[in-house]
Amino acid sequence: MLQVIDRLHSKTWACLFVIFLRYLIGGAFVYAGWGKALGGRFMPTGTLQLPPDHGISIDLFFETLYRTGIWWNFLGIAQVIPGALLVTQRFATLGALAFLPVSLNIFLITISMNFHFTPVITVLILAGNLGLLLWDYQKISPVFYPNQTGQLTITTQSDQLSVPLYWQGLGILLLLTSLSFGNRENPMTWLLLCFLEGLFGFIGFFVIRRKKT
Repeated sequence: MLQVIDRLHSKTWACLFVIFLRYLIGGAFVYAGWGKALGGRFMPTGTLQLPPDHGISIDLFFETLYRTGIWWNFLGIAQVIPGALLVTQRFATLGALAFLPVSLNIFLITISMNFHFTPVITVLILAGNLGLLLWDYQKISPVFYPNQTGQLTITTQSDQLSVPLYWQGLGILLLLTSLSFGNRENPMTWLLLCFLEGLFGFIGFFVIRRKKT
């Protein structure tokens, strides 16, 4: 499998998929986490109804978390930082590592709280996170080497398609867009803006590539 990943690093479509997967996951969690960091509620109370046999109300669960204050803000920051690192592309490996406990925790919460269809989404997020870590296995692998004296040579492959500053700039734009919606109002507007920025960024890459050739 690792040899397959090495070969995929030389494929333009695979690199683009990874780049935009980082944008998708990172941007979404910057958007979701920044509201918590600023002290906003996850959702208006009373918006969800649960079967009578469920042990605890989702409204009560999130309202309790919200009323913890500093911890609620910390949960938001714990989402924002890995998300921001992911969208920068430059620090995406660190972001994927930092995001793993976050994505796993969110997945387990949605299962425990019976979030209906939501676990399908959260398991895809977790799978995407694990996929990003697998993609960057060359950078992570030294952690698993024995802690002993020796010489270790690591060869990594860039996935920035020869224009790293371009993807980093687009990532910063998406990050600023997500941060500007800290109150989590108008989610469709945020989603549309990010989609258009990603679309124009995607087209712009091929325009730049054609000019270079």
